[in-house]
Amino acid sequence: MKPLRYAYLAREQVPQIFEAFREAFADYAISISGVQEQAFLNRMVKNGVDFAASAGAFDEERLVGFALTGLDRWDGEPAAFDACTGIVPGYRGFGVAPAIIDRVLAALRARGVRRYLLEVLQGNRPAVSTYRKMGFRVTRDFDCLQLPLERARPAPPARLADLAIEPVGKDLLPRFESFGDWRPSWENSFSSIARIPDGVVILGARRDGRWVGFAAYYPGMNWILDVAVDREHRRRGIATALLGRLVEPLAGIVPAVKMVNVDHGDAGTLAWLEGAGFEVYARQYEMELSL
Repeated sequence: MKPLRYAYLAREQVPQIFEAFREAFADYAISISGVQEQAFLNRMVKNGVDFAASAGAFDEERLVGFALTGLDRWDGEPAAFDACTGIVPGYRGFGVAPAIIDRVLAALRARGVRRYLLEVLQGNRPAVSTYRKMGFRVTRDFDCLQLPLERARPAPPARLADLAIEPVGKDLLPRFESFGDWRPSWENSFSSIARIPDGVVILGARRDGRWVGFAAYYPGMNWILDVAVDREHRRRGIATALLGRLVEPLAGIVPAVKMVNVDHGDAGTLAWLEGAGFEVYARQYEMELSL
């Protein structure tokens, strides 16, 4: 293979990046056939992508590999996220991905970033192996689930007579951050929800004037980003009521809805999701590299 040119990227190159994305992920384990360019860009905005900290490999003028990098804070520290990395078939196995990521890491170190995270399908053994060789370590196991909507079960109304569920704005997100037992993944973080540019459904649940639960759904990706209930108000059907309110309007519009990156160690949440009709369709690793 002839030498490639490596360079940092720019937002104006999104059409070219999207075309390389379509080529690189045409054989991916999860189909991307329905993804449109605007939806792709919106997801990058959601994940905080900074194109100047992202890099690509070019065969003359053709983009044949890329790594898009999100920037945010993680545990109070500046951090980065591999929002999407892809190598076009025919250019794999030649060290292109490590060469691209080396350029990303140089940009991150120059910005004072010391933590670099990514999510990768556990079944993608070549990618997992490459990341391990680069020094990434597994930090968490995630389950990705989907709910066929014909299985959605309504909440028992007798137990929820005193519960009010209503749409709320992004400004209330900080109020709900303490409800979870573990930190959401980068894709589902409260910062990512706040950055969504094309509309997100956020529901808040109140009892006796107090916020006791919330749920967030992103129509652009058909993802339930989070469902969480205050510890003092669990096991009362609140999460099920929130889930029901989210999925009820989707009947006849989509056949199923997804909930990704559920911590595999949270047996309670996974049991609740299974009871609600969700099925695991993929598993991911969260991996991190200390810079």
